[in-house]
Amino acid sequence: MTPSEREKKFRAARTAVLKYRTQIQRATAGEITRLLKEAQDHIRTILAGAPTDYQNWALPQLQKSIVAALDDFESAASSRLGTAAGTSWEAGKSLVDAPIDAGGVRIAAVLPEIDTRQLLAMRSFMTGRIADITSTVAGRINAQLGMVIIGAQSPSDAIAAVSGLIDGGRTRAITIVRTELGRAFSVAADERLSQAAEILPGLKKQWRRSGKIHSRLHHDSIDGQIVAQDEPFTLGNGVQIMFPRDPAAPAAETINCGCESLPYMDSWSVKNPGRVPFSEDELRLSATKR
Repeated sequence: MTPSEREKKFRAARTAVLKYRTQIQRATAGEITRLLKEAQDHIRTILAGAPTDYQNWALPQLQKSIVAALDDFESAASSRLGTAAGTSWEAGKSLVDAPIDAGGVRIAAVLPEIDTRQLLAMRSFMTGRIADITSTVAGRINAQLGMVIIGAQSPSDAIAAVSGLIDGGRTRAITIVRTELGRAFSVAADERLSQAAEILPGLKKQWRRSGKIHSRLHHDSIDGQIVAQDEPFTLGNGVQIMFPRDPAAPAAETINCGCESLPYMDSWSVKNPGRVPFSEDELRLSATKR
């Protein structure tokens, strides 16, 4: 294999893993959205079928039906997120294994399995976050029903308000999907990079910005930064972070972050060794980047 062929296979393998990570997040976000829409439709049906005279309606029965609909969402969403977290974890390992293997260095067969205790902890955390969403939404729906009971708003107004509450829950759920699945991917990739560094002396990591239109500029500013595998990146605002979505980093630096940490060696020939310029779309759509 010529150096040119090796470089091409390396880049193709790395790109394929990053695309797969995005596919996992999009598919999971789509499923969470579908589940919430089902819950929303169910709750709207419950409310629409309630007696016009809410004072004569047994409020606990109505609340029980709504809580049951949200519980169904919580159970299905938690299961889907748990599966997606495991898939993201394996994809994170592949971010190191696949490109290096494609470049002619077979490391996957000789490296041990990564300790999955962090994955289990992240799954538990995600389940807790989803449970928090459902309990918060349920509490706010009950508040809306209470306003109907005392005559402060009409049943139709309550239905509209409840739809808005569930849409707000959707926004929070999508943030959890993007952040926490991305975190599982990055934690596994960093753990694998640490293992690979033991048999590939000189293995480093390189920060790559997300390419999002509305990104953190202090993340964009270090695009292309290269550090040793066991050293932190230094963001443009001075914060040090081991990798994007690092659990030890401040939440302000990790929520919805789409950046990546890629394996790097000085001997490798890569398409963009330094900072990648902003795209035309980024400059056109972002006054700050212009």
